[in-house]
Amino acid sequence: MFGKKQKYLAGLVDPQVLSAVEADSMHPVFLDLQACSALEIRYDFFDVSLWPGLSGRVRKVAPHAMQIGTIRLKRDGGVFQDGRAVERMPLWRSLLEAEQVPDWLDLEQDCLYDYEILNKVAETRGTGILVSQHNFSRVPTAQELRDFARDVARVGAKGLKIAAMCNLEEDCERLYDFCRKFGEDFELFAAFGMGDLGRVSRVWSLKEGANLTYGSMGRIAAPGLIEVPTMARALEKLPEFNSRFEIATFLAGN
Repeated sequence: MFGKKQKYLAGLVDPQVLSAVEADSMHPVFLDLQACSALEIRYDFFDVSLWPGLSGRVRKVAPHAMQIGTIRLKRDGGVFQDGRAVERMPLWRSLLEAEQVPDWLDLEQDCLYDYEILNKVAETRGTGILVSQHNFSRVPTAQELRDFARDVARVGAKGLKIAAMCNLEEDCERLYDFCRKFGEDFELFAAFGMGDLGRVSRVWSLKEGANLTYGSMGRIAAPGLIEVPTMARALEKLPEFNSRFEIATFLAGN
C-alpha cells in the first residue's frame, strides 16, 4: 500500500484520456498523466467489456501512479445507472480477478452494505477500499461528518473521501476541522469543497490533514475542479503556503 505521508494528486482517466495517451506519447494530456501521483480510473465511462483490462492499460502508460478504481453512480456524479447499483459486485469481482488491479476501489457510503463482501475479495489482491460521499447541495454538519468517519472506521475501511458543495465561505471550515480531527485515522483521506468557493480547499485541505486531492485532465468533470498542471504546481509550493489567501492568489494567477 502507498504511504500515508505522501500527498497524492489524482487525475481522472476516461476513454478520451486513455485513448489519447495510448495513441500518442507526445499528446499534451500525457504530461498531465505524468504530473499525477495517482489516477482514478472512471470505469463507469468505459464499456463494461473493457473493464478487466483497464488497470493494466493505465499501468502501462503511467506505471508510477497509484490507481483508484471507481464505478460512480449517477446520483454521485457518474454515469452508471443508480438502479444498477446491485450489479456492481460481480463487476468488481471481474476487476479483481484480472492480471492487474487498482490499488484502491472507491465505494459510496450509501453502498456500505457491499463493503464486507467486496473487502474480502479486495484483500486477496492487496487492494484497499476508499469509502466516498458526494454532496452536490451542501457541506454536511459537523455531526454528520463525525458520523461519516465513524461509519467508515466501523467497517474497517482504510480510505475516506468527501466532496461537498460550498455555498458560503465558512462552509469549508467544517471540512478543514474534519481533516484535522480524522485525517490521521485513514491511510487515504480527502475532504474538500466543490464549486468556486471550494477551489482553495482542494489545496488547503492537504495542509490540514488530508493526503489526497484531484485535478482535471482534458475536461472539467466536477464543479470547481482545477486543471492538473495548476494543481501540480500548487502541490510543489504547498510547503510555502501559509494561508488560504496565498493559495487563492496563486490559483487566480494560474
